[in-house]
Amino acid sequence: MIEGDEAPKAAAPANAGRGARINIVGADGVAREAEGSPAYSVLVALQRAGLPHRHDCGGKALCGTCRVALVGGRVSPMGGRERDRLAAVGAPTDGSVRLACQARPAGAIALKALMPFAPGGAAGGAEGGGDGR
Repeated sequence: MIEGDEAPKAAAPANAGRGARINIVGADGVAREAEGSPAYSVLVALQRAGLPHRHDCGGKALCGTCRVALVGGRVSPMGGRERDRLAAVGAPTDGSVRLACQARPAGAIALKALMPFAPGGAAGGAEGGGDGR
């Protein structure tokens, strides 16, 4: 290579450096937004945006309080632990309802919170925790 010449650079993917937009309508009917990533759970994204999304077990798929309805978009596949918890709380296990602590956005998603946000901004549990990161 001649001095001053640079090797051609590969083009970055179209979505490089961009997160996955998460739109969530709370149980109170108010729409909110957060920036997510396939690298971490919906719950962590909501926490990072300052939203007090309830998660009594600390994000370990043990309580089901972080469940959300998937209104649009795609998230990571559901695992057995999540499926078992949803069944235990009487929620559908067909993918229309997911645990925010387990689901990771695969792009822009629209959600509806099925439980009220934690009172006074305290979401409960350890931040992120469990399998959610």
